[in-house]
Amino acid sequence: MRILSVTLLAFVLAACASSTTGSAPAGTPGAGVSQPAGDASDAAGEASEAARADQASDTEADADQQPQDQNPHIAGDMVASARVTDIELSPSPIVLTRGDVIRVEGHLTDADGNRVTGARWGIGAGGPIDIESIKDSIPDSYLFRGVSAGSTEIYIVLPKPTEEGVEWTRIASFDVVVNDWPVARVDVDPPAFGTYAGSVFGLEARAITTHETEHATAKARWSSSNPEIVSVTPDGIATFRTPGRAVLTASAEGLDGSLTVDVKPNPVRSVGLDASASGVRTGDVVHLTPAISGSGNRALDDVNVSYSVSAIDGPTDGADVFGDGTFVANSPGAYRVMVTAGGQSATVVIEAAPRAARRVSQLVGRGAVSHVATSDLWVFQGSDGRDYAYTGTHAQGGGERMYAWDVTDASSPVLTDSVVVDARVVNDVKVNADASWAMITREGASSRRNGIIVLDLADPAHPTIIAELTDSLTAGIHNVWINGDVVYAVNDGTSAMHIIEMADPTNPRHIGRWEVRPGEENKSLHDVWAEDGFAYLSYWDDGLIVLDVGDGAKGGTAREPKFVSQYQYRTYQPEEYGNTHTAYRYGDYVFTGDEIFGCGDCVNGPRGYIHVVDVSDIENPKQVARYEVPEAGAHNIWVEDGLLYIAYYQGGLRVVDVSGELRGDLYKQGREVAWFQSAGKEGEAVVPNAPLAWGPQPHKGNVFVSDMNSGLWVIQVEPPERPLVP
Repeated sequence: MRILSVTLLAFVLAACASSTTGSAPAGTPGAGVSQPAGDASDAAGEASEAARADQASDTEADADQQPQDQNPHIAGDMVASARVTDIELSPSPIVLTRGDVIRVEGHLTDADGNRVTGARWGIGAGGPIDIESIKDSIPDSYLFRGVSAGSTEIYIVLPKPTEEGVEWTRIASFDVVVNDWPVARVDVDPPAFGTYAGSVFGLEARAITTHETEHATAKARWSSSNPEIVSVTPDGIATFRTPGRAVLTASAEGLDGSLTVDVKPNPVRSVGLDASASGVRTGDVVHLTPAISGSGNRALDDVNVSYSVSAIDGPTDGADVFGDGTFVANSPGAYRVMVTAGGQSATVVIEAAPRAARRVSQLVGRGAVSHVATSDLWVFQGSDGRDYAYTGTHAQGGGERMYAWDVTDASSPVLTDSVVVDARVVNDVKVNADASWAMITREGASSRRNGIIVLDLADPAHPTIIAELTDSLTAGIHNVWINGDVVYAVNDGTSAMHIIEMADPTNPRHIGRWEVRPGEENKSLHDVWAEDGFAYLSYWDDGLIVLDVGDGAKGGTAREPKFVSQYQYRTYQPEEYGNTHTAYRYGDYVFTGDEIFGCGDCVNGPRGYIHVVDVSDIENPKQVARYEVPEAGAHNIWVEDGLLYIAYYQGGLRVVDVSGELRGDLYKQGREVAWFQSAGKEGEAVVPNAPLAWGPQPHKGNVFVSDMNSGLWVIQVEPPERPLVP
């Protein structure tokens, strides 16, 4: 969770009236990959971000909660703002091409339709555009730059004085469309299978822009020169009907790409199917083995194969079969699986039993916090042999403390001390491997000097500050990860991963940084996690990014990371939220979570789910499964001993069996083994009876959970009746 940008909307507020200086755009300096931090351009970029932070919301509620303006020089234009009842923007509609910059002017009027000048107003925006106020030179004007293809809704806000300061009120909204670069050519892939008569499979083509990227919206439409030989649907599903030749053409934006195919006689004479599996449960992955033979019983390996499944004894949607020949049951029952190739088919029956019974989860202890919102936690054994949990605090109620709890007796956590810093949010806390020092992050400091704080843990019940680093980190640090004697810090201002040397904890120092798309601004790094020579960056709409930080796959080191791979995705179509928020590697999988606020379905809070990304081929990650709790949003996660622990915001703690191979919908498959609603009672929570689970961590047989509304929880999940079977 982030103070500024995680709400999906980057507030680009005009801090001044026409006669004063407009707010500068939030910027990321044009930094190279893995370069030293702290140069002049970096400081300028963070100063811009810090100024923006002063005008941004200090909570992550939906867009109706407007930012609080901190600028004291507003009295002169508040009277003019109070007269405004309507606004029109010119040009209208607002349509631009990716990379273009246009000037947009606001025309403000009062109730009688008279023009109002000198009023204070701002724009809330996000998505594919960057916005810069130029009111200091051209009254009531902004520059809009198309960053990526897509559409978004911007809204106009006016200030309203309150006892606490200024509240921003929305008065109008407008649609903005950013078109992609023009199409330069259409690339057509060769057929993925043999072009035999009787085969049916999809063809692939891509519209490529003038900037050598795949066009965001232009989709190739297919046609055939000879439909009697090969017919093809507009979307590219080709049916190879009879031997002969045909030219298949893919067209996009007036340009064509073509493919000449020779259809050969169908060679298939027999088809067999084997599914050697016993003791199959729901959620177990079964690999199907087809046997395709031609004349003389010759094996054929280039024939397209299709699968289907139907229920014999079970719900009609109780099982899935995938194109690569894997089967998984969502519900207990018997299912008939069919393979078809070259007009021949074979079937096999698979029976699936229920997965292991749910486990009992029960409350062990509480560290209730009712006066301030709680953020992340870290649980560890201290140098004195006792167990501790450190929890951060969020903006509601303060946000300037880290609490230290003695949890040696997990049934009765004892608050032993706190560390107070200048911050509105202490979002993250991490402890190094030997528990000799810890690090907490700061956002929203009154001094505008955020950054990191290093704590000495010689007495873990009473941690003390031994160092801080604010240089080049002033906009705020949202998350950190300790990788030996190096720390990776997520910088709110640069949206880069800053690399900090911690060989001497009393003297942290910058040694480099890494960022995606250097020099571009429309990006947001949210989280970083590293282990076994790889770092996994949750880069919001840029998705999951994997770096070599010592594995050697790409020659990277902890201090000089190298790019390995990237996996991007979109959820909640057509709203197209990516919002990759967190990532955790376990075995061959990286579990990533979304964090989505303000979506059409977010009526009771955030949304987002867990994506299961197969990284067995680290350079080609692919999503193979998902886990989604209806009407709730995923937050932080932890995986240990075959169990995935998810702090699922309003869904509480969820525990999911992720042992063995994973495929399909884990929620439907009954892999959820336990859950606990972390809802505090009246007097024991900032917001009573409303779970908002933030972070989980298993420790010595218990699961510790921080809940934003109610503090620290200690949960015990009883072991299963039988061990997890991979």
